[in-house]
Amino acid sequence: MSIHIDLAAIRHNLKQVRKAAPDRKIFAVVKADAYGHGAEKILTALEDADALAVAHVAEAVALRQAGRIGPILVMQGFHSDEELALCRRAGLWPVIHNRYQLELIENRKMPDLECWVKFDTGMGRLGFVPELAPTVQRKLRAVGVEVKGYMTHLASADRENDLSTDRQIRAFKAIRWSGKADRSVCNSAALLARNDCPWEWVRPGIMLYGASPFASQSRAADKLGLQPAMRVTAPVTAIRNLKRGDRIGYGGNYECTEPTRVATIGAGYADGYPRAAPGTTSVMLGNWRCPLLGRISMDTMAVDISALPVPPPLDYPVTLWGHAQLGVDEIARNIGTIPYELLCTIRGKRTYLDAPVEGNVRQITANTMID
Repeated sequence: MSIHIDLAAIRHNLKQVRKAAPDRKIFAVVKADAYGHGAEKILTALEDADALAVAHVAEAVALRQAGRIGPILVMQGFHSDEELALCRRAGLWPVIHNRYQLELIENRKMPDLECWVKFDTGMGRLGFVPELAPTVQRKLRAVGVEVKGYMTHLASADRENDLSTDRQIRAFKAIRWSGKADRSVCNSAALLARNDCPWEWVRPGIMLYGASPFASQSRAADKLGLQPAMRVTAPVTAIRNLKRGDRIGYGGNYECTEPTRVATIGAGYADGYPRAAPGTTSVMLGNWRCPLLGRISMDTMAVDISALPVPPPLDYPVTLWGHAQLGVDEIARNIGTIPYELLCTIRGKRTYLDAPVEGNVRQITANTMID
């Protein structure tokens, strides 16, 4: 399995964020190893972001060690005295979202610490209830901590006309905070779909990597002006000609209804490709769309290449997603999951390109196949 990361696509998608939020600052979210893209390797593509955002202190420290100088937001904050001390030494912006963290700060008395505060307006996951805002602010001021801003997270911004998002935004607007502080609400979905989140910072994640936060095909990544940053390929390892009645894969749950030419591809669920992928899921050989046949195995899958005028050579790279005609959004919809999961769980050797590749895959020569 090979994973090709296009840094030029990430730069393009960051520009799309700027276009959607021209007057706001950007936290480029690179948690979970930049959604499977390799956080340390893509730093050059995110130089124009105002800050980075990760989930854990260890992620932020790794980015510091990789040379990132600017602000880094740690969205889950610290979980111990040791992590609090790391935040201070590395100049990180931890997010304070519970009483335990507040007590650690009070006990350690760190007047030069800078942080953000999170409020739970309806996600039900992390954050103080909004009514505690004056208390939290008073406690942090008492120990000299500088609060850079406060934030919340929207639970259903990807759902069109969802009233819970309206309620969350109203609750955020009602937070009583005295003095100057920046605010941050918009994730990728809110950034693309709403115009009632005018606050100073936005936090795009999935859109930076060229995938859509929306389930609807009408709002797929290409329709949003995004470019896929990840292309996943795996080699053809065998080609067989099967006859009508032959069965394919574990359980023999696919039966050929006619003579079928089958290519075996060297990738499976051990590589992070979902075993649940149904037969309506496709891969791309050149510019030919080829459907899966039978169950995904641990390290192989079978595809129907009967429509191809000639078979591809062995070792030919088959695109599992990231082709202009086959995005990760489509694979996710077909399987009943989200592109976030696919991007974060796929495994393979990553290579990084700093300019778009002509076409999407190596072209097969005329004497083997017509693309």
